[in-house]
Amino acid sequence: EKADNGDLLFGTIDSWLVWKLSGKEAHITDYTNASRTLMFNIHDLKWDKELLDILEVPESMLPEVKPSSEVYAHTVDYHFFGQNVPIAGIAGDQQAALFGQACFDKGDVKNTYGTGGFMLMNTGEEAVKSDSGLLTTIAYGIDCKVNYALEGSIFVSGSAIQWLRDGLRMI
Repeated sequence: EKADNGDLLFGTIDSWLVWKLSGKEAHITDYTNASRTLMFNIHDLKWDKELLDILEVPESMLPEVKPSSEVYAHTVDYHFFGQNVPIAGIAGDQQAALFGQACFDKGDVKNTYGTGGFMLMNTGEEAVKSDSGLLTTIAYGIDCKVNYALEGSIFVSGSAIQWLRDGLRMI
């Protein structure tokens, strides 16, 4: 009931940040973050009504999904010394790394090493289905068009090295 009345919202970290920075004016996310909820259809670029029904999540509580780059809102003036700063870009962490490392063309690949290890390959405008267990995801969206990526993740690569060093004193 609260969701249907607009009194209850659900989103990702980015949607919460935009919500707070905009003074509760913009409840939005981008394609990359929406796709990570697994409730977003990456082919139709819409919330998946069938999954929402199964999970009993009212669409009215979800953020509006936008491209990764446009002016979404402005900050309220008390956040930035009296200035209304445009909020103009959102992307998931690995997708932002792919974009930030200039992997704009089909076949471009990046690796990120930290606590985990993450490899993304830009597959262009085609959502390639992996036969090897890689995740098909949205790389970024600009002007209501998306580029897709394949992602491989090792969630304990850096932390395993740290455990070998600190826990077992092997390295």
